[in-house]
Amino acid sequence: MKTNVCTVKVVERRREICSWPTDTFEVDHYKHTTTPTSSTPMYPHTVLMFVPGNPGCAGWYIAMLESVVKRLGNGYSARAASYAGHGTVPDVVSSPSNEDMNHKIMWTIDGQVEHKVQWVDKVMKDLIIAGRERIDFPPLPKLVWVSHSIGSHLVQRHLILRKDILLITQAVVHLMPFTRFDPFPKWKEKCLSIAANTPALTTTILQTSSTLASLLPHSAVDVYLKHVAGVSIVEDRELARGLLCNPEYAENFITLGMEEIRDVPEKHDNSAMGIIGNHAPTFVLFCGGPDQWAPKFHMHEIATDIADGSLPKCITLEYNDDLVHGFIVLPEMVEPVATFIYKSIISSYEDGAVLLKSNL
Repeated sequence: MKTNVCTVKVVERRREICSWPTDTFEVDHYKHTTTPTSSTPMYPHTVLMFVPGNPGCAGWYIAMLESVVKRLGNGYSARAASYAGHGTVPDVVSSPSNEDMNHKIMWTIDGQVEHKVQWVDKVMKDLIIAGRERIDFPPLPKLVWVSHSIGSHLVQRHLILRKDILLITQAVVHLMPFTRFDPFPKWKEKCLSIAANTPALTTTILQTSSTLASLLPHSAVDVYLKHVAGVSIVEDRELARGLLCNPEYAENFITLGMEEIRDVPEKHDNSAMGIIGNHAPTFVLFCGGPDQWAPKFHMHEIATDIADGSLPKCITLEYNDDLVHGFIVLPEMVEPVATFIYKSIISSYEDGAVLLKSNL
């Protein structure tokens, strides 16, 4: 007797995007029968589109996305993509044939935005093809954008560039968004600005450190990552070690990081936030730490702009002092963030007012 069974599976695929081999991930509900064995991804009505923060590797976040998709239930899927030039293997971090074009793609904000634009186009093409293969011709899924840190800036830029994508966006969820460069405390701004404006020196220092780390025994690096950096999960330490001990990746990481500091505005882009917020509810999570990239006073300024009508009221703000910016490597912090994502998506289907929460 056939028994219908639904499971959630993760498929990792390396796809060429903007001429760069890119690590991408697909999280889907699968409906299959126990006899005979078969498995087909269920066509979703909503797809979570995830853009990570630096160090640009989506693999850190896949377990969290999987848990959110499971919790949301049938009809939801997720897609995620790493940054161009960001990964642990040579063909991902090394420049392909057209060096000038590809350096621009991996080393600039404009290039990474274009990389995400092409990634989304590939995802949409996949969904259109999958829909045509069904006899019921389902409508194109709605999109929910989920982003962390500088990924929020990339999402914001993308949605302003692509009105067609904005129009099918159900909600936007930003986690500790690095969408303005105005860190706390102020002395960090000066130090980071100096580093960003002396790129040759900064890159040399980081690449030298990465080279030295690559010469150490894996066990020594593992001890550092576990007890100093606080990366407690073995798989996460393996990924972190692959990044830390890769001088070529270090160049890509720091070059893009310095570009972020130079490119991100000092004030929130209220015009962009307003355009996006008027099409789709936006949910923003801030954390403790204190967070130098998305400090708490940024949240209060947004709340003031909402209150005086400068920003739409469908922007929801939440603060959790028990979280830190790098929550993804700390298992005890992942679940509260996953819950925030889940609740935000459910709330996007309801008429909601501005919400400012704190667990202080």
